[in-house]
Amino acid sequence: MPLAANLSRIQSALAAAAATAGRSQSQVGLVAVSKTVDSATIRAMHALGQRDFAENRPQMLRDKARELADLPIVWHFIGPLQTNKIKYVYPVAGLVHSLDRRELLEEFSAWARKTGRRCPALLQVHISRETAKQGFACDEILSVIREYRDSEHLDLRGMMGMAPLDADETTTRVCFHELAELFAASHSLQGRAWNPQHLSMGMSGDFHLAIAEGATLVRIGTALFTGEK
Repeated sequence: MPLAANLSRIQSALAAAAATAGRSQSQVGLVAVSKTVDSATIRAMHALGQRDFAENRPQMLRDKARELADLPIVWHFIGPLQTNKIKYVYPVAGLVHSLDRRELLEEFSAWARKTGRRCPALLQVHISRETAKQGFACDEILSVIREYRDSEHLDLRGMMGMAPLDADETTTRVCFHELAELFAASHSLQGRAWNPQHLSMGMSGDFHLAIAEGATLVRIGTALFTGEK
């Protein structure tokens, strides 16, 4: 598996997309989606300089974090999260991308009170409008932020969204643009809990469109670990 070549190719593609958008590559963070690879492969990718890795299953995140505890990895959680699985994610995640309902916000508040740690998280916004995907509705997200922005127990750092599966470029870009506009509007709502730093959108097949619309984090797995787009 040519990990070094894949990483170099992706980094070059990110730099090119950023330059095309008039942005610096330093404004776009690469999150390696490691959900389909084992700990040995993550260790090899880490040796090449990659530091941020993402899992989408709570127990898998817990297990890999344990196996790789000797490495300075920033773990991201990007999958759907049930309340009874928070215990696997909250203690180890450096950033949770998928807070998609008020119930999770309340549970994260409770965990902060219990542990003394505010786990950094993003609010997932349902920009694709596909029934199979989760997230706060576009027309409610700013109200949700107003509701929770001054919580002393939350650490909310931005938004995450996914374009429709197999959508054309026009549709994908419209979705990303809508999320970017909501993210920009949310800056005026900054509070104790709401500190909008990250706009997480874009994956292996559409990260160039996401970067063009202002993504600060892109989540890439297939292209990085297999070389496929």
